[in-house]
Amino acid sequence: MSSPDPTLPKHIEPSENWGHPLPAPQRTRNPLDRLWFKLISAFALVIGVGVLVTVVLARQGAATQFAHFMVDNHMIRPTRLQTVLAEHYALHSGWDHVDESLVLLVNAASDGTMSGMMGNMMGMYNNRVQVVDENGVVVADSEGPAGTSRLTDSTTQSWPITLNGAALGELLVAGGMMYRRDDEGATLLNGVTRAVLVAGLIAGAVALILAGLLVRQVTRPLAALAQASHRIAAGDRTVRVPVQSKDEVGELAIIFNQMTRSLETQETLRRHLMADIAHELRTPLAGIQGTVEAIQDGVFPWTAESLDSIHQQAIFLNRLVEDLRTLANAEAGQLALALAPLDLAELTCRTVTAFQPQATVQQVDLSLTGAENLPLTNADPQRLGQVLTNLLDNALRHTPAGGQIRVTLSALQTGIHIAIIDSGEGIAPIDLPHIFDRFYCADGSRNRQTGGSGLGLAIARQLVEAQGGKIWAESPPVGRSQGSAFIIFLPVYGGGSRGE
Repeated sequence: MSSPDPTLPKHIEPSENWGHPLPAPQRTRNPLDRLWFKLISAFALVIGVGVLVTVVLARQGAATQFAHFMVDNHMIRPTRLQTVLAEHYALHSGWDHVDESLVLLVNAASDGTMSGMMGNMMGMYNNRVQVVDENGVVVADSEGPAGTSRLTDSTTQSWPITLNGAALGELLVAGGMMYRRDDEGATLLNGVTRAVLVAGLIAGAVALILAGLLVRQVTRPLAALAQASHRIAAGDRTVRVPVQSKDEVGELAIIFNQMTRSLETQETLRRHLMADIAHELRTPLAGIQGTVEAIQDGVFPWTAESLDSIHQQAIFLNRLVEDLRTLANAEAGQLALALAPLDLAELTCRTVTAFQPQATVQQVDLSLTGAENLPLTNADPQRLGQVLTNLLDNALRHTPAGGQIRVTLSALQTGIHIAIIDSGEGIAPIDLPHIFDRFYCADGSRNRQTGGSGLGLAIARQLVEAQGGKIWAESPPVGRSQGSAFIIFLPVYGGGSRGE
């Protein structure tokens, strides 16, 4: 025989055939479905798009800057000035007045002004511009009259001026340019592109490493939660996960641990309940079986007296089943209550009077005080009477001869207190938090003459709470050295006090 579970109360004898839950099915997870892979992929995509956009914009910006030159602090793009000059040629059917209009044409082709110092810092100087017709004659010069000699130094670049495919002349630009030939510009642009790309890749790699560390910090506690969930599904209610942060993931871990503690408590209560019910049913059934077998074997004669014990055990079984049904309905919120304005003093007085003969037989002084001018309460008289009956019966069973039981009623601002105070042996501190639990017996005994079924106080709590009240116990009561007190609080009915 296996040893009893040390976590159960001593009076519980758990069965050896407790069911074990089946382990949770394990399924193979595709690596592409992992959260860390999705997060890393998202970071990589964002970084890649960022690097690509940076390279493209840097290259376009550099190319745009390289294609400019300066004239009188105006930043000019050659292609735009070519278009402006071609339009002037078409408007005047030749190069007439182009020399006088060169400043205006340059302003029309300008991208904006830029100070000379800024232009020099960017490698762009004030350039000299000439317009040459199709015969090579200078028809306009930014630094001299028309007809001067054509620019021929090594810094000069030329752009053709065309209109509908026909050559009209050339645009000559001399001075400090950011590049002088197309091959030099392309080489410089390629170099800038490579530099930006390398810098972007390095920055992306560093960002991806940091993202991996961040993702690891996020997914590691989630993986621990997933593993713990599998263990719970396999039946392990003791699993807990470490709380490593104060963010949402840490809050999730705290809630998870609270859930597992609740599951563990519920599992323990379920096992206790099953063991308690089995124990409660086994005792009367064993008595019935033994009596019937004794009658069958001729040990007991078939008389009314021999059937009396069977009848008593059947009555107890019926009461136990009824108590279980009442408790189950109360805990499920399905207990029908006939709530109505109630004179609590009258109900308590009637209940105490009903117990006076029993108290006299046991030589216990039972008294009621404070039952005057109390406000009404909203309660079910039958269910509340059941609670008072249970508490008084419990007090009489634990109060020795010569003892006292005081039932006191007192009105508060928001409700009424009913206190049932006895001078019995009291309740041990270790038992006090559990006396309202189902099947809990503080003395560890299952004697039917003294212990009851262990459901009375559990039912009392459910009935009181279902009517909006509270019930608790104190041992010893405040101001006393021994005994115990059960106190009920019920809210005041809003319809007025007795006699109104």
